[in-house]
Amino acid sequence: MRSFWLTKGLDVWDISSAEFTANRNFMAQPQGLGLTAKIDSFEVERSTFVESVKIEPAEITGELLFADYAQFIRFAEFIGHVELKETIRFYYSTTSKPTDLLLNTEWYREVLIKELTKGEIDEYGVLRCEVKFLAVSRWKRDQTITLELAPFGQPLTYPFFYPYHYGGANHVAVSIDNRGNLPTHCKVIISAETHTPTFRVLQNGEVVEQARYHVIIRPGSHMVVNSDPAMQEASLYTAGHREDVYHLGERDYSYSNFITIPSGQSMFLFSANNNIFGAVRLEYSLQRELI
Repeated sequence: MRSFWLTKGLDVWDISSAEFTANRNFMAQPQGLGLTAKIDSFEVERSTFVESVKIEPAEITGELLFADYAQFIRFAEFIGHVELKETIRFYYSTTSKPTDLLLNTEWYREVLIKELTKGEIDEYGVLRCEVKFLAVSRWKRDQTITLELAPFGQPLTYPFFYPYHYGGANHVAVSIDNRGNLPTHCKVIISAETHTPTFRVLQNGEVVEQARYHVIIRPGSHMVVNSDPAMQEASLYTAGHREDVYHLGERDYSYSNFITIPSGQSMFLFSANNNIFGAVRLEYSLQRELI
């Protein structure tokens, strides 16, 4: 049996349960879980030529059933101020197994509330309300890998195990299986005493993405490189102070300042000079059009 739930920060609201409680209700007649593509084409002498195919923004719709008006008001409080750009996560599970949100085992889309009608209580005592969620992301599933900066240290992994490949005291790498069918941006967090951090993504033995920063990371500081266009940054953080280090990226045209994770099997390689201690955390999301 498939199930749906919403999260906003640490708050969770289940919309797949007929057992109405403080944060549980039911969404009937869900639509928009697939995709719609806009195809531009033209015909020449009875032959069709496709110019472009573009996935259109998705709307996930349904009918929310509430126990009473009081539960509807609690849901409205959960949503918060709808004019803000803050998104809600719409999770969709096709299994009947219990879902553990902490392990990020399920797929979700970032959504905004586009429409929520306040209906009437029917003859069964149920308040029926139409809802439209505007999806502002593809289907995603978060992944986090922590690499220990030591040649013989035990690998630290969360939430899954990945095989390690050591190439010396200042090099560490991990195999990545991007089971999404789309390349995805990533966030690299370096908490170590080191300098000139370099990250590369290899696929089939070839370097497909690489970035290098001429930065010294001292004790008590950490560096964040995020390739997500919505939150893009290359920053050095020290005692709550943020320093933009984007301009310290490698000038060589064979490098880019931000890297992405391709679909399929690849390897993420981190290297730097004079690593003393610390860790590198790689965060990314599997992304798909359909699940």
